[in-house]
Amino acid sequence: MSGTDLGASMPAWLLYPATLLAIAILIYPFYRFRNVISRFALFALCFRYMASAHHAITFKASPIGMSWNALGSSAVFLGGLLLIQRRHLALRPLIPFYVLIASVVASGLINHDLPGTVDVVVKFGYLAIITISVYEGLCALGEGRMMNLLLWSAVIPLLFQALSIVFHVAKASEADGSTSYIGGYNHEAAFSIVLATCFVIGCFARGLRFWVRNAILVILLAGMLLANYRTSILAIAPLAFTQFNLDVLGRFTPRQRIIIGVAILTVSSIVTAAIAWMLRDRFLDLFTALGSLDDLMKRQIFYTYDERQLLSARPYIWSGYIYGWLDGETKNLLVGFGPNSWVGLFPVYAHNTLVSFLYEYGVIGVAAISLVWAWMLTITLRIKDGPKGKLIAAHISFFLLNMATMPHWMIEGNILYGVICGYTLYRALGPAKVQVPRAAPAARPSRPRLLNDAAALTPELSREAEIVQ
Repeated sequence: MSGTDLGASMPAWLLYPATLLAIAILIYPFYRFRNVISRFALFALCFRYMASAHHAITFKASPIGMSWNALGSSAVFLGGLLLIQRRHLALRPLIPFYVLIASVVASGLINHDLPGTVDVVVKFGYLAIITISVYEGLCALGEGRMMNLLLWSAVIPLLFQALSIVFHVAKASEADGSTSYIGGYNHEAAFSIVLATCFVIGCFARGLRFWVRNAILVILLAGMLLANYRTSILAIAPLAFTQFNLDVLGRFTPRQRIIIGVAILTVSSIVTAAIAWMLRDRFLDLFTALGSLDDLMKRQIFYTYDERQLLSARPYIWSGYIYGWLDGETKNLLVGFGPNSWVGLFPVYAHNTLVSFLYEYGVIGVAAISLVWAWMLTITLRIKDGPKGKLIAAHISFFLLNMATMPHWMIEGNILYGVICGYTLYRALGPAKVQVPRAAPAARPSRPRLLNDAAALTPELSREAEIVQ
């Protein structure tokens, strides 16, 4: 079968059997892990990944006007809101999320755009729900079991990509003629983010054997290379580099780590340089763009044909949004033009979260999203134990991803960040467990203490309770 263009899905004779096979495989983890919130977290990931594979249907409008994808996302959001523990909505680390939602609502109200406001609020509400459900799942099952459970979601993208390679269902629309195998998904950005999410989960899946986990991670990295989306390849590099170095180094004693660390760092640097050399043609215009940043800071009408082609036209796209924002009124400079205001005005989204927020939500919106990223990274920096280095790298990778695409605009991207933030909360607050009370010395049997008894809380849960208050 010849390569299909952007937006074409797998043929029905391949798509539906693959769907049934994926569902059959995923029955096992849903049966094996009985915790409700953990099952919901896995369902949220799998449901979205499966819906994206059926974009020929799910992207169409439903009878009420919204797309089936939007309806599904709203249903998952409402379902999660019912299942999570309500007290976790008041966790202090989530305050920036609400500041961000407030900035979106303010922009929408000032610009009289209620439908766009609801759409974006649901997306960021979805992010908060995924964050809390992952955190609660980690508290309920423990780090090893919960991350192993979420890793089962990788079955969907890897299966669909494998079939797209075998049957050559590919997108071949890049200027350099390169091919992208994205499993019949609508766009390589969303598909690459799905693989990146699975890679992040795999990095923290401590319940797997060393070689099993790293084999899965290598397969996911290979999948990202075959998806051929440069932004995700560059963005995941810090986490991949940190993951493989720390994973190998952790197998040696502290006395051996200094000498072994130098050797591992040398080998990994050589491997990284070799991969960069093999991909040099795909990233050649990146160095050209970095070397001419001053020349690219101008209005779109002054761009030459060659300048428009740099980085898949990203600098040219950014210019339209930035100068469009600068040409607005004072209120637009502060709160932007409103949620999704670019639709119908620009041919494509801004391909940069900060640039998009500047146009849609103004300076206040940029400050709000920056607060979310900085707050979560600061929490990570204060963590004293666990895979702190890998978690920092995960936050950096997500930040880099936002510089050339817009993961927050996609549910897939909010799932990715929700997994990172949920794990961050778990490491920062600790598991919410209750200590077994001591038996009373008297003959009369002692009554079990209630959960809200402050003396029955572990230090971690006590700290969480302080944050809630």
